Amino acid sequence: MPAGKRLRRHMGRVEYLACKETVDTMLAQGFSKKLIHERLTEEGRFSMAYISFCQILLKAGKKSAPKPSPQTLPVPVHPQRQPCIIKAGPEPMQDPRTVDPKSIF
Repeated sequence: MPAGKRLRRHMGRVEYLACKETVDTMLAQGFSKKLIHERLTEEGRFSMAYISFCQILLKAGKKSAPKPSPQTLPVPVHPQRQPCIIKAGPEPMQDPRTVDPKSIF
């Protein structure tokens, strides 16, 4: 593909799917995304931009991550609590107009 010419929409994903096994193998071997993109571009197997490659990898990673099923999630157990009455202490409420702030804190 000529340098500087844009790919048609979703053609980057098509190129990725064609090289998916190679990309997965290289990632498992510890290659960085940048090195993988450079190597496949030099070989002529990729013509997409690096940012497009990163976005495709991100989307592919989200799709392949296993989602927990609702049956395997633990159900939180809360003890049964009844409403209770909160009683004020034996001291009467102080009048806010006559209270010394130093005695409160």
